[in-house]
Amino acid sequence: MGGLGSGRRPGFPTTLDDLKAVDLRYLRRHGMLEPGRGGTLRWSRAGRETGSIGLRCSGDAVLLSYRVASWRGTEPEDVEERVPLVGTAQPLGGERLWFACPGCGRRCAVLYGGRRFRCRLCVALPYPSQHEAVHERLLRRVQGLRERLGGELYASLDMPFPPRPKRMRRATYRRLRARAGRLERAMSMAAAERFGLAAEELDDLL
Repeated sequence: MGGLGSGRRPGFPTTLDDLKAVDLRYLRRHGMLEPGRGGTLRWSRAGRETGSIGLRCSGDAVLLSYRVASWRGTEPEDVEERVPLVGTAQPLGGERLWFACPGCGRRCAVLYGGRRFRCRLCVALPYPSQHEAVHERLLRRVQGLRERLGGELYASLDMPFPPRPKRMRRATYRRLRARAGRLERAMSMAAAERFGLAAEELDDLL
């Protein structure tokens, strides 16, 4: 099983994106919260696996098992951590499940892991968008739209716009493409303002 201390960005994490995330909603969609079910979560960057953990649900808790690299160059450490599951009643009936953070007990939908998996408040790191300039945030939205249509997430905007997926309605595709165009124009204007360039000069640089 891949070590969570290996393959990370150099230095200490600065935003939540630098940490591995276990999302309860993902586990629910893939049937991994049924008692007795389990599996492996894997993370990768640029096509290379950067970490993995084993996961097993006992009904009232999720057991995480993984290996972390040693800070002192000794043998990697095997970790098993029990994360309780708690439910809250929904207004229209039923129950919504949450993780109970092993660090503070707070209900949360996502746990972030380096050496241990904890809630956002326990790891005390900001979202990436809190460090982003406006044009960087707009670029991320455009790239997210392109990825939704089958393009690569971090592809250059010079790449052709992704074609309409076979099962997507034409009206939906036109709406998403128009939204991407608006975001790109707003991004160019925000970048031009930040760097003191005319929009035409910025277009030449991009």
